[in-house]
Amino acid sequence: MKSKLLGRIFIMALFILPLITYEGCKKQAKCGCGKDIIYNLTDLQVMVQYDTSSKSVVFYPVYSTGSTYYFCNPSQWMDSLKKLNTTEYLLLTGKAYYDCNYMMQAANYSYLPPVYQVDVTGLREDNYGK
Repeated sequence: MKSKLLGRIFIMALFILPLITYEGCKKQAKCGCGKDIIYNLTDLQVMVQYDTSSKSVVFYPVYSTGSTYYFCNPSQWMDSLKKLNTTEYLLLTGKAYYDCNYMMQAANYSYLPPVYQVDVTGLREDNYGK
């Protein structure tokens, strides 16, 4: 009799436990500039590469694990970049967003290095130690 009661309690627990631990559906972050901010960057030490003909700017954090970041607003920063020494580290401030192309491709592949879009609000030379 006791073993039947324990068996029923165990079976009920199998059905009730998932209901208790279910947290609901989580909203997937919207991708692209001006959507859901993933995180803020403050004086992140970066290496910047830009192309004046295509008006694109890409940067890589110095201590990165392979992430790639693109400027949301490259034309706003092109003149400043031409004046800065881009062969040296720069300090960048801005808001990071998921890149939409990356999000679509990441759903189909097991691992891709992250790609982000950044609304850059500040960019300056890193004069530490100079």
